[in-house]
Amino acid sequence: MIRPTVIAITAALALAPAAYAGTGAGYLLNHQRPSGGIAEAGSRKASVSLTEWAAMGLRAAGRSPGHARRPGGRTMTTYLAHHASSWRNAFGLERGILAVVAVGKSPRHFAGRNLVRALRARIGASGVIGATQNSTYWGVIALRAAGVPGPRRSLAAIRAAQRSNGGYSWSASAAPDSDDTSAAVMALRASGESCGARSVVRAYGYLATAQTASNGYALLPGSAANSQSTSWAIQARTRCHLRNRRSLAWLHARQRPSGAYNYQPGVATTPAWVTAQVLPALHGRAYPIT
Repeated sequence: MIRPTVIAITAALALAPAAYAGTGAGYLLNHQRPSGGIAEAGSRKASVSLTEWAAMGLRAAGRSPGHARRPGGRTMTTYLAHHASSWRNAFGLERGILAVVAVGKSPRHFAGRNLVRALRARIGASGVIGATQNSTYWGVIALRAAGVPGPRRSLAAIRAAQRSNGGYSWSASAAPDSDDTSAAVMALRASGESCGARSVVRAYGYLATAQTASNGYALLPGSAANSQSTSWAIQARTRCHLRNRRSLAWLHARQRPSGAYNYQPGVATTPAWVTAQVLPALHGRAYPIT
């Protein structure tokens, strides 16, 4: 999973102005800084990775994130271009490609870089992209966003990474979790793996063990449900047109009057980050957002 360690936000959530009140997309846009980037609640400084996820979330919600700007400020596209040189490892390139596609630009010609070529250079002989298993899942997703077929050896590496319980992990030494399992399914399905394929069917079986009695999804089976894991599981299931009505209801119930989404019931943790990552599921989309 490409997301930061969850940290508690102690500052009160800012209420959205009337123009965007009550919408997740509006909440994100109201946290855009003059630089063009998106800042977390309680912070005045934009975050590159949060802006990348926000671009995908806004695109999924039907907005045009590339043109979004505060009065007198820069666009999100300008902000991403300013930070494109920082996309060096596989994860950075993958998020960068996904964000660039979301703002409507070509990842082959962005800020003087060919991001697709740079990512392809990080595909190892075994098919693993970058240093970990989950950078392989997101690498395939990013390449598909750029219109590049999933490399056969990378798809084979994903299938080989599946555990006996059907789940996927971020690394060979870690236990499976629902976020990485969802990402693996999205990568496989975006590359044409059939819904009846053993890898996909078994992954859905693992996700079922992470669904709670409340119909949300937990990161690990037996844990409490959270909004991001629920969003990603919904997205993975959407790839095979499986029903998610009750899980979507759980997710909708996490929305606050400001438009932001809580991480868990009553837990307002990293609200901009959470909101950015739940918008695709709420709008019937799945990564890659093109």
